[in-house]
Amino acid sequence: MPHELTVRRILGDQPFAEIGRPVWAVPDARHGCVIAAGDLGRFSWRGTGEWLAHRIVVYEADTLRPRHVIATRHHVCAIEPHPELPLVAVGTGRYDGSWDFEGQLLLLHLETGRVTDLLSRTRQVRHLRWLEDGRLAMLLSPEDKDGGFREGYELAVTAEDWLTAPAGLVDPDTARGPKVASGLLYDPDVEDALARLTGGGWQRRLDVRDLAVLPDGRVLATGRTTDLECWDAAGASAWALPPDGEGSVRVEAAPDGESAWVTYQGYRRDEAEGKLVNRATTVRRVSTADGAVLDRLDLPSAPALCSTDEGWLALRPQGRDPHATLLLFPTHREAARLDLAPTRTNSPPLRVRHSTRLLYVDAPGPDDTPWIHAIDPPSAHGPAIPRPLFPLDWDPESALQPWYGPAVELTHSLVHSGRAYQRGATYADSREGTYVVSRRLPDGAALWVHRTDLPLADLDGDERELYVVYRTGEVEVLDPATGEVRARHTLRAHGHPVTPASAAYRADQQRLVVGTLDGRILDCAIRDRPC
Repeated sequence: MPHELTVRRILGDQPFAEIGRPVWAVPDARHGCVIAAGDLGRFSWRGTGEWLAHRIVVYEADTLRPRHVIATRHHVCAIEPHPELPLVAVGTGRYDGSWDFEGQLLLLHLETGRVTDLLSRTRQVRHLRWLEDGRLAMLLSPEDKDGGFREGYELAVTAEDWLTAPAGLVDPDTARGPKVASGLLYDPDVEDALARLTGGGWQRRLDVRDLAVLPDGRVLATGRTTDLECWDAAGASAWALPPDGEGSVRVEAAPDGESAWVTYQGYRRDEAEGKLVNRATTVRRVSTADGAVLDRLDLPSAPALCSTDEGWLALRPQGRDPHATLLLFPTHREAARLDLAPTRTNSPPLRVRHSTRLLYVDAPGPDDTPWIHAIDPPSAHGPAIPRPLFPLDWDPESALQPWYGPAVELTHSLVHSGRAYQRGATYADSREGTYVVSRRLPDGAALWVHRTDLPLADLDGDERELYVVYRTGEVEVLDPATGEVRARHTLRAHGHPVTPASAAYRADQQRLVVGTLDGRILDCAIRDRPC
């Protein structure tokens, strides 16, 4: 049957959400809009296409709903609306980290959304100003770092008709003369400006890193701007813990939904000792009723979590400070300590949802080949035992070099996904892809493999259907038995595509919740549509 995926509500929605971390907000009363810009953050991807991390958004002045959303490669350095025409000039750019400055001079039509790059070659555009004689004045960076970082060259250009100004109109090499100080390339008071424009209703929200849907319909979310937040079944905020450091990363809810284990990121300042403390080495069990801390574990290094549907939890070391793997009963008491090798820090831990066993990846042999392992919990018959299952790589003869990421355990198979590289390729020539593979249990034989160039965000599902969520906002629904793509969807908020960062599926509620890089959570209803 055809498949429907409908965004029924958006948790954490607010005006200016689309821009992520804000850098500019410029009202244009003449044309009834606000032009805002910001940064969604970065993620590493060397696949086809290019991740455009920055946003320029035109909002309606009265409703603050997005009119146009434009993605751009570079930081937005300047925004200058035309005094009369429905146009705004936008300067972008950055230092490339090696030698050159690069950027664009964009002319955006406020009514149609048409964007024209006026530069004939790349250069950072640091400041803009429309002159009384109709010319557009700008401050351009030097061509490369030899020209300095804090000064630029002035240039003023004209067009026969700015509404039809052609691409490549401006040659940045004609900018000469004495250097001028660049000043700030962002508005330091932009958050205050957003608060005024929203009547005090704006708050900073950034990437939603992990999600859990509880049996009663509540949603837990981690992220850069919270230590944990809870949304009730009706979509209202139940409670939220402010971030201490760089927020929270992973959430593992107990089967009864009454508590959840949470991991963290970044450093916090210990005022008593006057030093920074690494929060990544701390794991807390938090009450889902009110966010109160029920248990706390402090470990020598940041742990990687693996769990089962029954509530078993293992905390494996990762990084350079090895420690014993801590195994916890479903009652949250310590069950055992195991000597396991630390996880690889350059790949995310294997995260298996709906698992009946504790699964992890290790590279035990002399050739450093990663294997998927299982931990048999302790029982009346003996202690906890780790055992290898099968290699992560299902086809060593192929050119594919898989890395590991999100996974789902089904009755007779393990479906795991991640990035894939061309084996033996140089960094300059390498290109990433995404794989999803179904492995028969217990021998690991590949039942099917799904490949795509889209950058993976998350994976979840069950025996009925698998949901592969990509950073592009696309969702593929796969047949768990064959890997066939049953349906494709593009997630949108207020008519514009979003950038997913995480997802969680709840079969008994027919819901897929998707967290985005801008801090919103799309609560999606799933149903089959009659043919």
